[in-house]
Amino acid sequence: MPIIIVLLALAAAGWLGFMAATGAQYSLILLLGTVMVGLFAFFSPRLSLVLLIFSMLLSPEINLAGLAGSGRNIVLRYDDVLLLIIFFSWLGKTAIVKDKPLVFRSPVQNPILLYTFVCVLSTAFGVMGGRINWEIAIFYILKYVEYFFLYFMVFNIIESKEEVRRYLKAGAVVAALVTVYAVWYYFNAGPGARASTPFEAPLGNPEESEPASLGGYYLIIFGLLFGMISEMPFNNFAWSFAAMAAMLPAFILTLSRSSYLGLVFSGAAIIFLSRQRRLFLIIVAAGGVLAVSLSPFLMERAKGRVAETYTGSQATTVFNTPLGEIRLEESAALRVKSWQRSVYFWLPKNVLIGNGVTGVGLSDAQLPLVIAETGVIGTVLWLWMIAVCFKVSWRLYRASADPFVRSLSLGYIIGLVGLLWQSTGVNTFIIVRVMEPFWFLTAIIMKLSQIEGEGERTS
Repeated sequence: MPIIIVLLALAAAGWLGFMAATGAQYSLILLLGTVMVGLFAFFSPRLSLVLLIFSMLLSPEINLAGLAGSGRNIVLRYDDVLLLIIFFSWLGKTAIVKDKPLVFRSPVQNPILLYTFVCVLSTAFGVMGGRINWEIAIFYILKYVEYFFLYFMVFNIIESKEEVRRYLKAGAVVAALVTVYAVWYYFNAGPGARASTPFEAPLGNPEESEPASLGGYYLIIFGLLFGMISEMPFNNFAWSFAAMAAMLPAFILTLSRSSYLGLVFSGAAIIFLSRQRRLFLIIVAAGGVLAVSLSPFLMERAKGRVAETYTGSQATTVFNTPLGEIRLEESAALRVKSWQRSVYFWLPKNVLIGNGVTGVGLSDAQLPLVIAETGVIGTVLWLWMIAVCFKVSWRLYRASADPFVRSLSLGYIIGLVGLLWQSTGVNTFIIVRVMEPFWFLTAIIMKLSQIEGEGERTS
């Protein structure tokens, strides 16, 4: 059985490398790269996670638009290939060495597995009904499953708090590189540019960028920094305060209104949930607002971006509400319409399990997309999954005596609050550059919860 798993892992890795190739001239390079990464991950799973951390935000994309013969683009990133190669290599090593079980329990595994099952089932019915192109749907389902592969692998590999610290240090280096690139891109990409993540859009074509991806990534980072400012000893959190101050301009220059909303509620959440330094946190939040206000460059762009939502020549879409008439510009109006269309048009078509992944197009908000694709059952499972993440991290925060663990668990909660608010106008929970760091961090929190629980039982 172990040798069969190894052969399947190598076959899968080779197939992924072949699929990533866009021409014969790259096949040999990709094959060699696949074998090298697979061997590296097989003999050193922990170091392969460091490689994965750097690839999450620093990985270029391969556009496979012509693969399915459809007008809807299918984008494959090199870290997608890297993740699956590492996953199958780790799976093969686990089967051979047998130092850990292949089947393990974690707090959030049940909602993950059930939600994935509903996604697959609803999509299968859509394909059989002729409403969904399976060649496109399978890539998007694999994207969903990929995040959960990452979660299960990281949860199984991590064994100690010291490893967590090393991975966070690697993540801090990535965050610094992303910030430098985001500011550089804003000033060099051309008219209409917005801060963006590396390799997302070429210079001269800023309209192809996805600034909300960078905004969501920063909401995770800011959440962790808020947690460290709140819980870590005074002489240890100074660098967190400095890092937040350095990253804030890049965040503002994303001009992502949903990300701004997420940061506002993240700031409110840390003040409300923190057990100490509330006054200092209020001062930090007020200082951030004051610093942006005193910077004409940043204030003008942020204020203009928010104001154009309701005023100006672009605010032409009218919504009548009990409170009166509301005018929105096209982008904001599309988000409101996505909520309406999801509830009143798509949900009645298949109330229980929805219309399948890619069966409803691409919504501009997360919850409407979940409702339309997976129906009532899928939505309940998705909310259960998020609720378990909150529950475990909050319990860890309240029970742990370790400032590092408390800061990390509280920071995770704050980041998740920000992502949920951002997702009211962005499909945050399917964005690769946001979800890979999020599920990596989720695995860390769940593992720390297990480690802390084992420590209590030992005591």
